[in-house]
Amino acid sequence: MSGPATPLAPHSARASQPPTGAATPAQTMHPSLPSVPAMPPPADFDFLPDLHRLLTRLTAPPSLPAATPSQQTSDRDGPIEIQQLTAEANAIRRKILLARDKVMPLPDMDRTIEDQEEEIQYLEARIARLKSALQALGHAHAEDTSMTG
Repeated sequence: MSGPATPLAPHSARASQPPTGAATPAQTMHPSLPSVPAMPPPADFDFLPDLHRLLTRLTAPPSLPAATPSQQTSDRDGPIEIQQLTAEANAIRRKILLARDKVMPLPDMDRTIEDQEEEIQYLEARIARLKSALQALGHAHAEDTSMTG
């Protein structure tokens, strides 16, 4: 449930938004609410396999020369020479930069850890107060039913 920022939360705190993505059904938004960019697909952030493949290729023992040059260039999992490392690493760097660019417009990305910890403390205190109020209501209800029944 989204709403305004909590009253005692830091100024930079905003209401959290529900997750969006392929697994979440499309939600209709009220026209007066600001639009929230959709969460990019997880594949956009999956660069570790590419990095692992690059490191594996870099540390792989050199293979025998290929029969034709086209066979060597088409093998994306074969050994790589140190001279080719920069070009191969640039592709991974670009993927990381694109992922960062997709994340930055999402809500609350500008919040600091301290802001988030402050809001967590506020919300934990609020939960404790609400639990206490519910317990008091439960005890009052139990007393009312025991006196009348």
